[in-house]
Amino acid sequence: MIKLTQKMTQITFAGILVSSHALLYTIGRLLFGMASDRYSKVALLLIGLITCAACSIGLAFSNHLWQMLIAMMLLGIVQGAGWVPATLLVQSWYSKSTYGTMFSILACGSTFAGILQPFSKKFYWRHVELYTGAGMLLFSVVCYFALREDNVSPKREEEEEEDPNPEKPKKKGGLRTIVGSLVIWHISFVYLFTMEMRTICETWVQLFLTDSKISPDAFQITYEIGGLVGTMASGIVIDLATRKFDVDATRRVIAVSYTCLMMFSAAGIFEFAELSSIFGFLAGMFVNGSINVWCMIASQAGFKNIQGTVSAFISFIASSGSMLAGSPLAFLISVFGWRVFLYIFGIQLIIVLIVSSSRVRLRMDVGEKTASNEIDEEEGSGVCSTVVDSKQNLTSLNKETRISMLFALYATKKIKPFKDILSSSSNNKV
Repeated sequence: MIKLTQKMTQITFAGILVSSHALLYTIGRLLFGMASDRYSKVALLLIGLITCAACSIGLAFSNHLWQMLIAMMLLGIVQGAGWVPATLLVQSWYSKSTYGTMFSILACGSTFAGILQPFSKKFYWRHVELYTGAGMLLFSVVCYFALREDNVSPKREEEEEEDPNPEKPKKKGGLRTIVGSLVIWHISFVYLFTMEMRTICETWVQLFLTDSKISPDAFQITYEIGGLVGTMASGIVIDLATRKFDVDATRRVIAVSYTCLMMFSAAGIFEFAELSSIFGFLAGMFVNGSINVWCMIASQAGFKNIQGTVSAFISFIASSGSMLAGSPLAFLISVFGWRVFLYIFGIQLIIVLIVSSSRVRLRMDVGEKTASNEIDEEEGSGVCSTVVDSKQNLTSLNKETRISMLFALYATKKIKPFKDILSSSSNNKV
């Protein structure tokens, strides 16, 4: 009876730690994501890195459970300063043709850290936290000198650049626009199940294996290795597929496929615990691959001037899945046992398929682009990099520019009614 009570206390406290850290991480990610649209992304990264180091060092010297809880909550807040500014920097550094691969390399950072986690168990946990904090402080100095050229506020950039097309309507921004967008809620809702699954695999699976008298170390290593494979594979496949297919359609198919397959893989862990290493590799591959694709979708779902806020808001909603995998899931486990996961995965699989079949678009500005087509200057021939809003805008240009644009647009199959445009231009001359 005493052992059972101790086990229940351990599960309850673990649930509180997981939920509180996830909640504060979600809030921090939203706040720093909104700040990344207004302030220097490099400055936000450095602030997050230094404060994470301080929290890690503080955790190493904690002597009570409440001190550990406070340190984990503060760590959750400042960890939110890393992801959104980093994704925006990568988006500004690389072209659309290589964005998926570079984004995936960035996402591999956390997965690689997870591979090192089982080896850290050989050392005293206080020493691990202390040395990790010291290492982050040293790395922040390196980042300061390496990223000085990118330490520019977005506001300063907007003031220096003049609008080449003042007649073009300005894009809306603000939380009211984001909250009222069906696109954002659609992405966030499906992404929620992936975040919940990551928490389950990183927390509850290890407790389940320990309870089943199986060492979780092998699962942890294979899970993280599978995460590296899944993350890189998803980015490379997207870059290759988008050369022939629509970008959003490709990302949707891969994201939904990974989300469904991760539930089958996770169910295999709880059904066949002795094969946890094999299913752990598959779960890691599909969970991290799904997170990578949904994060990629979220990073470009909003208008350019609010991309950081949109990405952070989607993560804010989706991270509620991590909170659901904390104390609420601990209660279900204590009442129904470990097999409750099989029923949860089955219900969630059906929900994902139904919601994804609604075919909601993946970008807030897709509706504005139905009558306009953009040539990417990095991927095109360099003849033009202008958005053609309508025939009137095209025919209002001078003769030389109009001819070069018609040639480029026709060659890239961006405008099919070529004869109609030529006829409208001849009518304007008359």
